[in-house]
Amino acid sequence: MALRRRDTEFKHLGVSYLDFKRVQMDRVLTGFLMRLNHKGLTSRMVRRNDLSVTEFVGEFTDARHADSFQGFADHPDMARRWVETQLLDMVNRGRPTQAVAGLRPLHGLTYKFRNYYHSRPYGADAQLYEMLRHARDPYGMLALEEIRKFFFTGLDATSAASVTKAPIDVETQAVLHLNSQVKADSPHSVKGWYSARPLCVGQADLLADDVVRLLSLKDLLPRITMVEYLKILFAFHLALGQLKTMKLLPTAVARSAADPACGHDRCPAAADAADPLAGCPFRAGLFVDVAGVPGTPAAVLAEHSAEHWLRRIPDFVRAAYAVRKLDEFAEHLVGQGKEIRPARGHFTVPELLRFGTGDYARLRDEFFSARLTSITDDTPVSEQPEEVRPLLEEAMGLDPFERYLELLMAYRGRYHHKYIVDTIDALLLKNRPGAAIAQPHQGRRRFVLDSALLEVLVQVALLRVNPRGSSSPYTHHTVSLRLDEFLALLRNRYGLHVDRLPAGDGFGPAGLEEEAALRTNTEAFTTRMREIGFYDDLSDAYLTQVITPRFTITEDGLVTAGGR
Repeated sequence: MALRRRDTEFKHLGVSYLDFKRVQMDRVLTGFLMRLNHKGLTSRMVRRNDLSVTEFVGEFTDARHADSFQGFADHPDMARRWVETQLLDMVNRGRPTQAVAGLRPLHGLTYKFRNYYHSRPYGADAQLYEMLRHARDPYGMLALEEIRKFFFTGLDATSAASVTKAPIDVETQAVLHLNSQVKADSPHSVKGWYSARPLCVGQADLLADDVVRLLSLKDLLPRITMVEYLKILFAFHLALGQLKTMKLLPTAVARSAADPACGHDRCPAAADAADPLAGCPFRAGLFVDVAGVPGTPAAVLAEHSAEHWLRRIPDFVRAAYAVRKLDEFAEHLVGQGKEIRPARGHFTVPELLRFGTGDYARLRDEFFSARLTSITDDTPVSEQPEEVRPLLEEAMGLDPFERYLELLMAYRGRYHHKYIVDTIDALLLKNRPGAAIAQPHQGRRRFVLDSALLEVLVQVALLRVNPRGSSSPYTHHTVSLRLDEFLALLRNRYGLHVDRLPAGDGFGPAGLEEEAALRTNTEAFTTRMREIGFYDDLSDAYLTQVITPRFTITEDGLVTAGGR
């Protein structure tokens, strides 16, 4: 192997906490709730021994607990099916190799019962937590507090083990029963881990605002339904955050500075505005196939849109490597006394980018020349793969840092590309309920708008902050939207294009064929809205094509079924 471990190190927390592996949202949410309970840290309690379905079933069918779980002991087969299908998150479910990953994340304490090796969130839990933590006022802290209230139900305000007398569902009762037997749980600080702001704070603001809106319905929707909604919403925003990072990071590295419009204090995003990302130079545009039928003109456009975004991965990998290696260069300078480490203990991405400027050219050349020399010492040029050998020659005209990055890309670019695609597939819930991407067997990927995702986005879109404040039992009230207003909201807020092409993200002006495909896609969108129960078209006029909530919440807090 020509590269040492120090060469292949890729991850930088300032870029992303993601490990770029195929993640499952049940496990991401479980890890997130652990961090929420420990203010961003993980738990010291890690189960190394596997928990089995039989152990969980035995806990609820034990005669000692008959008062809490009446009838369970009399029907052990039914109890087992309930535990296995409703309470447990399984890997390889239904196969001979199935195993328990942990409890489904129906309560905040479920992380205490996860099998560590089967329940890895691969950094997505930290990415989600840090996005919410660093979302700007009033969104971030409010969102975390609302999530805590919802998931940690059944506990009083002062103790994580005291059960309130408020009515709770059977799943929550089961988790609280199990939790009463677990004492060893405390936060654990991992060496090298720190809290970093997301590169796009505007995306974090939107996530937090959406969470607060959605959780305003927590008393009106079944608990399991709300958990599923949140998983879809979290996955969608994590994916959008990654796509936006793939767009903005290469630009920042190329100019050795963050864009003037980017930054916690400079981002123009406003989550409650009609166009929340107005002024953002890195808006993400995805054309989505609503009908979900491969081979149609709309599907071809959606395939082109997905391919355009995936082609951004190599530039992102190179830029991420650049940030990581500039961080190593900066630490080297600190060790030599030529730079001072920031008081916070780490360099941010904008701070690292200045080490790529001409001011540090000589020191940078010396540092990365030494890296290149160590590679050729380990494996001479004559023994390197043919495609790598030219990169080690100075005749290419690249400075040592650029040659070093190209060498890393030659060795590791395909590896990272594969796993980043897997991560995007997983976060966009490919071919699953709530999907924003689909791929038929041996076919091409295309962006889609699954009914479950559309339902979540509609629920969020029809909510507004209640001007009555605490005088109403609900923090938000419902509104109705015209169809064209909702289509504009999908474009402006989430970058989802249905009735037009996303200019600047792989598309130019629409031609006649594209216009026909857009009309067909819009008709499919109308049909989909009707199918999920939010839309009745009273006529062909836009003014009467109105999307209405399933239940209306007035500013006074009065709730009525249906909005028609």
